Amino acid sequence: MKYMLEYTVRTAGLSHDQNFAGSQSLLTAFSKWKPEEEKGLTIHAFVANLSGRGGYVLVEANDPKTITTFVAKYNFWNDISVVPVIDISESVPINASSLAWAQSASRS
Repeated sequence: MKYMLEYTVRTAGLSHDQNFAGSQSLLTAFSKWKPEEEKGLTIHAFVANLSGRGGYVLVEANDPKTITTFVAKYNFWNDISVVPVIDISESVPINASSLAWAQSASRS
């Protein structure tokens, strides 16, 4: 299963010094992260937004606990949303079938 993770670095409500300390702490932790140690997790894309305060990670895993394990490491610094996704090539036929059903079902 694929998941789109959206992360935002948590800064709201923090003082100037707390923001600096949190950013330094996050960078230190991230420098110790080794993607190859994420067993069962395939990272397809890991991108940052242009503000530098968040981004997206497209991952794949067979076990949702693998996603939880990955995300939980960064919950101390980031707000993270996890959205299960499917490839568009899988979605289009499903949506087309649903549309056909809905059109048929809505006729009297």
